[in-house]
Amino acid sequence: MTQPLPPHDSQRPTVPQGFGPAPQPFGPPPTGDSGPPPGGSRTGGRRKGLVIALAVLLVAGAGTGGWLLWGKDDKKAAPEAKPTRSVDAKLDWMVPMPSPDKDHAQRVAPLWFAKGNVVMNTKKTVTAYSVATGKPSWTVPVPGFACTQSPKPDGGVAVIVYGKAEFECDKLMAVDLKRGRQLWTKDMVNAQGNKDMRSNANIALSNGLVNVAEVGEALVYDAKSGAKRKAKNYGCMERGTAVKGDRQLTVAQCQIFGRQFVMNVDPKTGVEKWTWKVMDGIEVHNVLSADPPVLAVGRENDNSPSDIVTLDDKGRLKALISISAGPYHFEECRKGVLESCDRTVTDDRTVYLSTRSDETNQDGVSVTAVVAVDLATGKKRWTAPLGGNRANRPLAMHDGRLLVYQMATKDEGGKLLSLDPADGTPTVFMKLPQESAEREYSLARRGTAYFRDDHFYLVPEEGMSDPSMIMSFH
Repeated sequence: MTQPLPPHDSQRPTVPQGFGPAPQPFGPPPTGDSGPPPGGSRTGGRRKGLVIALAVLLVAGAGTGGWLLWGKDDKKAAPEAKPTRSVDAKLDWMVPMPSPDKDHAQRVAPLWFAKGNVVMNTKKTVTAYSVATGKPSWTVPVPGFACTQSPKPDGGVAVIVYGKAEFECDKLMAVDLKRGRQLWTKDMVNAQGNKDMRSNANIALSNGLVNVAEVGEALVYDAKSGAKRKAKNYGCMERGTAVKGDRQLTVAQCQIFGRQFVMNVDPKTGVEKWTWKVMDGIEVHNVLSADPPVLAVGRENDNSPSDIVTLDDKGRLKALISISAGPYHFEECRKGVLESCDRTVTDDRTVYLSTRSDETNQDGVSVTAVVAVDLATGKKRWTAPLGGNRANRPLAMHDGRLLVYQMATKDEGGKLLSLDPADGTPTVFMKLPQESAEREYSLARRGTAYFRDDHFYLVPEEGMSDPSMIMSFH
């Protein structure tokens, strides 16, 4: 039987202008204030409060949801890093924004990959482009305006929240990415029978189910048929779920302004394995990784996270990493959209982050380094400046090494660098062509990079200042 979450204590004192007190099942809470948020100028007292509060949890093992779980951490062997090869890549193809979307290009969605295609969901269409040629393989129209979508497909199915009018966001649509067809559409209706608007919904697909959560009850559907299923009752409102393999992290909250909880749930059975209590006044902004559990957290009223929290396999607080003290680049993360931080990479032992810098190159782009931070201790293991007077973004793990995208300038193409995870030593993995450098720079400056099956892709994040919607290199 599922154990309900502890009820919210409405008599608890209100949160002060700083991080609130830590949970107190094992003794009196520490006091103090938090530290300055990214780009802010607050005093250092607030930061001190969070460090003290989390330190108490680290010592007490009180990161679990109301019970102690002891034992040694499971030690995972680091993957063996394979030698790299350098490739002079060529620009394979570029595609423009589909005609129905030219007046509705405020934000471009993440790429999906399925059956030899790159799939892009825009406001009005879902279009698959051949990885080999860039030519459209199929197009499925959105019967309205797309609002948000699942960050990744599952079993060849992806899901879109849309509305008949722009920003209505009260309908759900599933697309079969393998066959290029609409599977089903549904009106999102709450328990009272009213239409439910979910413009910033967190959509998770796992084990044949679609989970849609934002504020209030979660909505669950069969991924293939669209039949509505009973949502799991955690005793509180579900705010979102992130799934990786057999690890599911679900964020729940008993009241809109109440304490949050992060639960490790078996995605097949729904059984809770452990629960971590988030401190009062703090909320989960993003999930950087479900396995291992790595979260970006911050004060309730702040739009940017202040710290990264890592949890062990028992749900205990393991390390605290200050984002503002880095400082690290988190500007592209969308608060509450749990898997939207696409410039961080995590493996079993390390989180790799891009720094934030006031130094700019000749094109006005910030010159950044890559930092490796130990998930067990929260300490920096190494910093890789990487040279070239460029912006550098962690991209993905590949053959046991970290791939970093070194952004193009207007005059020189970018590079993919392969870094040794032990010390950050770089080698050139892929050199992008000079001929397309200006176009690459245009997309990359406010865009998202992907590496998949030896292909490198760039897509814009906001608007369409460039006529290309996707660039593919190989």
